[in-house]
Amino acid sequence: MKCIAHRGWSSFAPENTMAAFYKALDHDWIFGIELDVHLSKDGIPVVIHDHTLERTTNGIGEVKEYTYEELSQLDAGSWYRESFFDQRIPSLEQALLAIKDSGKKVTIELKQVGSRYPGMEERVVEVVERLNMMEQVIFASFDHVSVERIFKLAPQANRGLIIGQLPNLILEQLDHVKAGYLMLEHHFAEPELIEELKNKGIHVGVWTIDDELIINRKRTFFEDVYITTNNPRILKDHILKASTV
Repeated sequence: MKCIAHRGWSSFAPENTMAAFYKALDHDWIFGIELDVHLSKDGIPVVIHDHTLERTTNGIGEVKEYTYEELSQLDAGSWYRESFFDQRIPSLEQALLAIKDSGKKVTIELKQVGSRYPGMEERVVEVVERLNMMEQVIFASFDHVSVERIFKLAPQANRGLIIGQLPNLILEQLDHVKAGYLMLEHHFAEPELIEELKNKGIHVGVWTIDDELIINRKRTFFEDVYITTNNPRILKDHILKASTV
């Protein structure tokens, strides 16, 4: 069982901010960090979940309508708690530089939808390659075409397909986009499917689990699975016990 901190440790600090990433970096038993990427108006990959700004910042409108300089001036923390008023929308480069020396895996979810962000994949791959983090990063998306673009740009990259519905013909989908990782919504994470995927050499991730009861019920077949959670603390005891066996 490998713990992936969803948007950083987002039950402790505002999601997708440096405060959330630093909290996750403080703990060796956390295997990796997941973050979301959009493109600014001037083509800079920025870390934020929604296509729009209202929920997690004091901005209005779509992310792609603003330059990175404009986005970086927004308050991305006060919505969560007033003490986080100084948190800003990070660039992908800023976030990756903070994580790099930790050795933790980074799952970059590309929030591509069709051709919403022309050139997104090129920009994201360029940042990862320039920082020499290709082996440390997993590129993932709900958008099949986006995953295919990553394969064409960087065949050596770790690539994942994110599935939020009943996983029909899943092996065929993975083969089509040349992905070795599957990120599966936890309601569809049945033991038979997980076992089949692992037998085919697919790395399985399950999202987003914040209920310790689910972990306890499914612990046996979650042993070699990446578990994405907003609250990594619910996985701590399972991971530390496993490491001492």
